Amino acid sequence: MKSRRNFIKFSTLAALGIKDTAFAESPSKKTFIHGFNFKFKRGVSDEKIAGMMKELAALKEKIPVLKDFLVGKNIAHRTHGYQYGEIAVFDKKEDLMVYERHPEHEKLVKKILPNLEIGNGMDFFPIGNAKTELGTSSYKGHFIHAFNFKFKNGVSNDEIAELMSELASMKEKIPVLKELLIGKNVAHWHRGFQYGEIAVFEKKEDLKIFDKHPEHQKLVKKIIPKLDSGHAMDFIPIDA
Repeated sequence: MKSRRNFIKFSTLAALGIKDTAFAESPSKKTFIHGFNFKFKRGVSDEKIAGMMKELAALKEKIPVLKDFLVGKNIAHRTHGYQYGEIAVFDKKEDLMVYERHPEHEKLVKKILPNLEIGNGMDFFPIGNAKTELGTSSYKGHFIHAFNFKFKNGVSNDEIAELMSELASMKEKIPVLKELLIGKNVAHWHRGFQYGEIAVFEKKEDLKIFDKHPEHQKLVKKIIPKLDSGHAMDFIPIDA
């Protein structure tokens, strides 16, 4: 049991456990998104957590395969206990392992792990013909919204995929969306969340415009009855 707990911790934080079968599902040279939510143990001070997260954000300048790296404090309405989130963007799936095994990352993992209660991974290839400027445009000061979807038992994979495809199409219908990336979660420790969403807005208020947009509201009414649970990660990226 102890070895299993250690494996879970490492696979959640460092994405060590991406399945080879999951890797084989998509072409090797396609933008790959890695998301992670951090929930720290009780008693770990806010100052200590903030310091470790600042060190994490600084890896962007130390690990070349990181095409974009966004880290921030979770200010979602319901955090589910997750205090911070990260979004990493890679040119291809294999670069996640390069990042994970980099000495600077491994050194920080050893520092964070003893303070971590649990984490949640969200790794995916964007579906459809998603074109992203993450990694080429600066989103400093922008507002990041991430969401994990867990559907009810009995909702077919085809039905889920169709709903997520509809969600991805919102990018062309809602102007405040600077980025919208949707994908099937292939993280080893996904905690039952089948799909992930990453949205980028110019400012926090634009998330409300997105939420209340008629096209989004229409889709939400289709998704909600089929959803078992989900959780959001909203933040403004911190400066390293």
